[in-house]
Amino acid sequence: MLALAGSGVVVGLLSWSSFSLQLSDLSGLALAYNEASIAQQLIFNIRLPRVLSTLMIGASLAVAGVLMQGVTRNPLASPAILGVNAGAACFMALSAIGVAVISELHPLLCALFGGALGGLMVIALGGYLNGNRINPVRLVLAGIAINALLAGLTRAALIIADEMAYSIIYWLAGSVAEAGWQQWMLLWPVCSVVLLLSFALAPQLNTLALGDEVAESLGIGLGKVRLLAIVAILVLTAACVAVAGPIAFVGLIVPHVCRAVVGRDHRILLPFAALGGAVLLMWADVLARAVGFPAETPVGVVTALIGTPFFIFLSAKGRT
Repeated sequence: MLALAGSGVVVGLLSWSSFSLQLSDLSGLALAYNEASIAQQLIFNIRLPRVLSTLMIGASLAVAGVLMQGVTRNPLASPAILGVNAGAACFMALSAIGVAVISELHPLLCALFGGALGGLMVIALGGYLNGNRINPVRLVLAGIAINALLAGLTRAALIIADEMAYSIIYWLAGSVAEAGWQQWMLLWPVCSVVLLLSFALAPQLNTLALGDEVAESLGIGLGKVRLLAIVAILVLTAACVAVAGPIAFVGLIVPHVCRAVVGRDHRILLPFAALGGAVLLMWADVLARAVGFPAETPVGVVTALIGTPFFIFLSAKGRT
């Protein structure tokens, strides 16, 4: 896995560029940054923040997927159920048509606030307001309802937006093409802290997997654990969507593959899934650049093409 990650970083930094980039440029940059070198400027200012952001987004979405499946005890659950993707997309669409206050926000803040609002609505309807306890079934149903509502508002805004519709549709596909140092500085502090907090929840998630009655008998506060996990999912997903748009299926594919490799112990599964998510999204971005080079294909298209048959397979397997 580490070899895949390392090779993915090198390929991501050097491949599919209109300007010739060599391994010597990368090794030279590692020793000393030469401002006179166009190749090193391109790697440092454009490729490096994109690669770092891709790795962090992949890791965050994968961990969010493990947390979501652990909280709901549903193997088909993904972070998108919380309404974060739909909320961010809705706010971006509303900003494009000039809705008061929302249109004045920076695009990153707009997506972040929209994702947070969508997630909070799902959490509230999912049962947190009733007895301070989140019900997994109600959470999924609330997610379906809120996603449908926000998707309807987004479609309506796209119809009104007209000239801005194309840029919003491109953003909705999910892309790391615009990830620069500004986006990286927004992403890494938030995601790093929340990832560490997510790893600390591993023992409680292991106990939660035994069932509510067993967990309560062992002194685990179900409401508190589920709330902390859902807040972690919300923050991780909202930060990623704010930078790259809604990238689907990473939070569904990676947990299943990693669970088959390392088992169900969340103390091992969570960090392994973080590495697996980083590797998957890194290579998906490389493939996305290769597909229509020199044009840029959104990485969300590649993950959707990989994830859709995977989801169908899991659904069919679950019925049998």
